[in-house]
Amino acid sequence: MIQIKPNTQIYIFCPSNYATGGPEALHQLGKRLIELGHSVFMYYFYHQGEHPVHQSYIKYNVPFVNEIENQKGNFLILPETFLEPIFDKNYSAIKKIVWWLSVTNYEIVLDNAKEAVKHKKFYSLKSRLFPNKYKTLPTITKLKLKGVLNLAHSHFSLDFLTRNEMDIIGKISDYMSDSFYERIDSSTLKEDILLYNPKKNGEYLDSIMSKSQHLNWKPLVNMSPDEVAIWMNKSKLYVDFGYHPGQERMPREAILMKCCVVTGSKGSAAYQDDVPVPTGFKFDDSKDSAEKVIRRLEQTLANFDEDTKLFKDYRIRIIAEKANFNKAVKLVFGGSEKN
Repeated sequence: MIQIKPNTQIYIFCPSNYATGGPEALHQLGKRLIELGHSVFMYYFYHQGEHPVHQSYIKYNVPFVNEIENQKGNFLILPETFLEPIFDKNYSAIKKIVWWLSVTNYEIVLDNAKEAVKHKKFYSLKSRLFPNKYKTLPTITKLKLKGVLNLAHSHFSLDFLTRNEMDIIGKISDYMSDSFYERIDSSTLKEDILLYNPKKNGEYLDSIMSKSQHLNWKPLVNMSPDEVAIWMNKSKLYVDFGYHPGQERMPREAILMKCCVVTGSKGSAAYQDDVPVPTGFKFDDSKDSAEKVIRRLEQTLANFDEDTKLFKDYRIRIIAEKANFNKAVKLVFGGSEKN
């Protein structure tokens, strides 16, 4: 458990007015820490204007500040894709905690940063000598040298941190927003529709779709959360062969909407503890043919009433996420419940 003093300030580093899984998880963490009696503030970067809080996250009631007190007893919590403050002298004293919401996205950001400077001679040396002019690349080695603390979000990230011998203080996973449950409509008649997110898939699904044009594929694109919920309520299948950088929200949403879910085995999907779909619903794009996947899809459409029962345990687990999140935050940060 982290030692938090009565005068400790906890700051959560979060992109301004940006709505996706990561920022919501950061706001959920802020809300929970406040419930435990801690002094917590969001600090929004890419902040323009007077209202940096996305309208979807106002409900979490986490106050924000425009400056961070760089004091030894304070904490700064950062998502793994925005690590610049770790190497900024303006934040030299405050203790940093990286919450690894995604491993893959960290690697993508790091690879892009390396690509951007690879033509610059002696960049590594210059970044050490002139840190304000040359940004330090947030490699694992550099993070360890800075003594950052690390929070896992998934078993995928926990395994990554363990293999790299990082200083791990715990594992905290997020939970489905309470407002999402209001969109569930169990009375909607299920249809033979297969949902997918074009932004999360690639050539493997393209191959499957090209060979299954007799199936009714529906892309979830340019839709509001309410529109996505309408389609999930009436569809039988959600298919996700993306790289699963962390515990993805959309497959969990689909399962709560009583869809059956078929996934690949990349990223967190490789870990049954992270994506516990039943046997026969997870595929490896390097081994499993498109025809094999299509047979699974056709069988599930034909036997949906039976197949959907196989997801009962996963559904129960998702429903328990918030309670487990609350326990995990208290275990790591301590504190007492407010009356």
